[in-house]
Amino acid sequence: MLDAMGVMYRARDDVAELLAPFVQRHRPSIPASEVTARYTEASLGRMDADAFWRSLGLSPGVEDDYLSAHRLTDGVLDFLALARDSGIDVWCLSNDVSRWSIKLRERFGLDGLFSGFVISGDIGHRKPSPAAYRCLLDRLGTTPQLFVDDRPRNVAAARNLGIPSVCFGPGCGETDCVADFAELARSRRSMWSRRD
Repeated sequence: MLDAMGVMYRARDDVAELLAPFVQRHRPSIPASEVTARYTEASLGRMDADAFWRSLGLSPGVEDDYLSAHRLTDGVLDFLALARDSGIDVWCLSNDVSRWSIKLRERFGLDGLFSGFVISGDIGHRKPSPAAYRCLLDRLGTTPQLFVDDRPRNVAAARNLGIPSVCFGPGCGETDCVADFAELARSRRSMWSRRD
């Protein structure tokens, strides 16, 4: 089970790194705190993507320009292909606006590499809320082998529910962490090969 921002996608904090600067290029008077507050509402499904942009005085037509700034993390496609070829189901649990998640998955061709997606904008809960993880567990019907997230608090919340977890990325500050997808693949390969 993978997180999206900071794991599948390079931006660890997409709001601070990408969204707030994008909005402020169009509307310099809007503080980053307001962008964050509106984004949180949208990522909980309390407003749709069109309403989000309009709440900041922007046309929804700017959305694709904003989304074009996202980049995949190096090695993610190889990792997902390895998991698929090993017969491993990979799910995504992410805090995101529903439509943005769909558009990014389509842009990068990710749908066929995942067994499913549980997105905060669809379920009304954001990590690290236990309810977000329980939604995923309900869909899976079992405990996943591993949860990978770049935020220690999300990793801790998963562990509290009995989900084996690692922190992703250099300098994550966790004792159980992986620096990149190559290291993650090495750490999982022995388990995957035992499934054959």
